[in-house]
Amino acid sequence: MENKHKILLKQEGDIGLLQINNPPQNYLERPDFVELDELKKFVGTGIKSLIISGSGRHFSAGANLDSIKEQIKDANVFREKMEKGNHLLNYLDDLEIPVIAAISGVCFGAGLEIALACDIRICEENTLFAFPEINHDLFPGLGGTRRLAKLTDKSTALELVLNGDMINAKKALELRIVDEVVKKKQTLNYSMDLAKKMTNNRSLDVINAVMQSISNSEKMDIEEVIKRDTQLFSTLALKSLGNKRT
Repeated sequence: MENKHKILLKQEGDIGLLQINNPPQNYLERPDFVELDELKKFVGTGIKSLIISGSGRHFSAGANLDSIKEQIKDANVFREKMEKGNHLLNYLDDLEIPVIAAISGVCFGAGLEIALACDIRICEENTLFAFPEINHDLFPGLGGTRRLAKLTDKSTALELVLNGDMINAKKALELRIVDEVVKKKQTLNYSMDLAKKMTNNRSLDVINAVMQSISNSEKMDIEEVIKRDTQLFSTLALKSLGNKRT
């Protein structure tokens, strides 16, 4: 299923695939690169993991500046699109299933912001990363600066965003921007295998609970985390063990 924003959504078993389908560079034509309601409907089919990739050689070279120049002519409409783009990435960030970025080629600008909103990032050994927005007197506008600082640290985020320099896969791994570097043309297969390993023979309820627990640990104080974990565990125990006799 391909939408008008050049995004392809398809399902393979319990795994959902979101592909940026605008080759060769896979530029994003607008900040809200997929309709949020459409994505929610897709996720609501019961998929247990979501993998985001790019069509062909590259993940995404970021925003199409020519398209942005046209959209910015109506500042209010463009601001709404930016807000929708932020809501979209926040939705990906908060999803209660594992979201994996399978990254190849270049991963720049808004493309990198999408990857940073994922739970796990897998890249090819020849992948290049950058936030080049500073060269246009801009900065990552979809939460990329905040997510980058969370993964690395404040000083590293400042350097990468303000310098606009490219870094390779080895450096990205060192800075904890990616979680695994694999050989060329292996990112999607590796990501599929990883998703299957994490979710096969696992109920969606337990996957959701694990994701909630991890998210809670990042946002709440320890007492609230313990309370929520107890509730989650008790609910799962009642479902999985409550009707079984010892």
